[in-house]
Amino acid sequence: MKTFMSMMVGIFAVSTMSVQAAQYKFVATDDSFETQLCVAVTHNDVTKLTELLKSRGERLRSVQKMVRCNQMPIAEFAAEYGFSQVAQYLGAENNEPVLAVLSQ
Repeated sequence: MKTFMSMMVGIFAVSTMSVQAAQYKFVATDDSFETQLCVAVTHNDVTKLTELLKSRGERLRSVQKMVRCNQMPIAEFAAEYGFSQVAQYLGAENNEPVLAVLSQ
């Protein structure tokens, strides 16, 4: 009985982890510079993000303050969805993933 309970707890833990690891589809609603930045975030692609900034002559600081993805600041968006490399690059404080959908 003790082995059965241990096995059931293990199965529940694994199934809970599977639910938490759900994949989300992010959809670009237009081809604006801001949307391109948000899409680069969803690919966790620091290189693409820096290329976009350089191509427009934008400063990282202004992007951190002005660009919003899914109605939240870009760094917060990166951290919320677990895009840790970009979140770190953008200076996000929280790298914990939370569920949501891209709307910008």
